[in-house]
Amino acid sequence: MPTKTFFNLTREKRARIMKAAKKEFSRVPLEKAVIANIANDAGIPRGSFYQYFEDVNDLFIYLLEYVYGINKKKFTKYLEQTDYNLTEALKIKFANEIDRLTNEVNKQFKINSFMILFDEANPQKSKMAPLVIEKQNQIDLKFFPAEYHNKENFSQFAGICEIIGNYCTQKFLATKAKEEDIKDMYNNCIDFVKKGYEV
Repeated sequence: MPTKTFFNLTREKRARIMKAAKKEFSRVPLEKAVIANIANDAGIPRGSFYQYFEDVNDLFIYLLEYVYGINKKKFTKYLEQTDYNLTEALKIKFANEIDRLTNEVNKQFKINSFMILFDEANPQKSKMAPLVIEKQNQIDLKFFPAEYHNKENFSQFAGICEIIGNYCTQKFLATKAKEEDIKDMYNNCIDFVKKGYEV
């Protein structure tokens, strides 16, 4: 995790470092990332990097947490926008995710993040792989208000929706499927599942 020195930086400077990190982790997989590139893009001296993070793995883990936190806040807004209609909020979340993945940096960041699962040379793979899986998932039960957790079969419903989201996202990344076609596929699947589970 970042040092106290990092959290003492201005919000603008922290955001600049995160943007530079995402750019570098989109350019190449984690094992090929160059700290000097991140420092140059962020406008900080290379030596300052080690005042903020232990190493490039430490930065990558924090970046996953940072993006995850943003996504969680956004999903709370989607729930509010739809008057807590869960399936409609999920559709908005997925549509916005697909829109983000049309940006090459976002697309490559997602692809390169998953490459960590296959990086046998990284000694921290066992520590990072669970984080990559958890933080890159379409749905996380932690996104939902507490009252949903007590509903019968809710975790199974969320799990099925997660599988649908992951499948549709992978199809979008791996093929030349059109955005609207993928969104329609997701929405139709979610509506089908909803019939068996009213939320």
